[in-house]
Amino acid sequence: MRLFLIRHGETVDNVAGILAGRRDSALTNHGAEQARRLSDYLAENRTSLTRIFSSTLQRAYKTASIVAAKQTTTDLTVSTVPYLIERDFGYYEGKTNRVRKGPDAEEHKKEPGFVDVESKDELAVRADLFLDLHLLPLLDDEAEFGGAAEHVVAVVSHGILLSSLWRRLLLRLGPGSVTVARDVVSNRGPVVLAHLGGWSNTGFLELSIQSVDPELGSELSPADAGSSPPESDATVNVSTLDSPGNSPGEVVPPQLLTESSGIEMPTDQSDVVGDVSVTKNAINAEPSEKEGLRLLEGYRTTILIVDGQQHLQGLKRQRGGIGRAEHDDKQQSMTSFFKKARKD
Repeated sequence: MRLFLIRHGETVDNVAGILAGRRDSALTNHGAEQARRLSDYLAENRTSLTRIFSSTLQRAYKTASIVAAKQTTTDLTVSTVPYLIERDFGYYEGKTNRVRKGPDAEEHKKEPGFVDVESKDELAVRADLFLDLHLLPLLDDEAEFGGAAEHVVAVVSHGILLSSLWRRLLLRLGPGSVTVARDVVSNRGPVVLAHLGGWSNTGFLELSIQSVDPELGSELSPADAGSSPPESDATVNVSTLDSPGNSPGEVVPPQLLTESSGIEMPTDQSDVVGDVSVTKNAINAEPSEKEGLRLLEGYRTTILIVDGQQHLQGLKRQRGGIGRAEHDDKQQSMTSFFKKARKD
């Protein structure tokens, strides 16, 4: 499986700097253009999507619809899933994060009808439901065909939910089964597993989840051959990277940080599978977090791109407040308007 976890385009509430949460905040004109750029990029540089899932909120659904429009897959539709909606900020929706984390937080709880922020545990439950009911069955579908057919899946959602979704997926992956592509290591440096980096508007996390032939041990299955994107065609062993302060060729241990402590922790070298490798200890999960979870044994996962923004290179916001205004599907961009005018 090739998996893209994508955040929606810029919204009116993003521009205003307020917490949108369950509010159905609309895309801005700039946000719609970000989605179009992403749509073009995926259509031109990746294998066609076979499935696309989206939050039910319009900012995610419209982003997903724009992405789907350029795909060549027959009968590809956007499947909306309520589990993928953004965190419920309760009382604080429509307010700034400064208000939420300000000195009057305890006083807010005394307000009539106060609703607290959705907890991380509640987010995790929704993420697990999506994985178990929608995503992991697609891996079973691939297995039935013996790896001859690969799903290419896009999940369009919201930054906080996507972070929870990635972490819940990470908890299911086997020891030493996660590798990191060369570009991720060279561009981002230390890898923080549980927090790979915030999702920018239309930024995406790209993963390859491939079945490993048990007879080959750590070797890749045929389905994994050539699965890396053009700009990231290899994985790298961080222990051989040169870094500031180190002599060329000096051994540098992989830098994996735990979620709770933030302390650097080298991976267990016995779990290294030729590339940057991840042990379950790097996640620092409580045993209770893994109870009842379906673990992905026999799969190798490669982190190919983190917060991908290649499609946004050269994109400029329309001036005069137009870019920040709410997008209307009937509107034209200034570029398309003038192109049409020249044809007339």
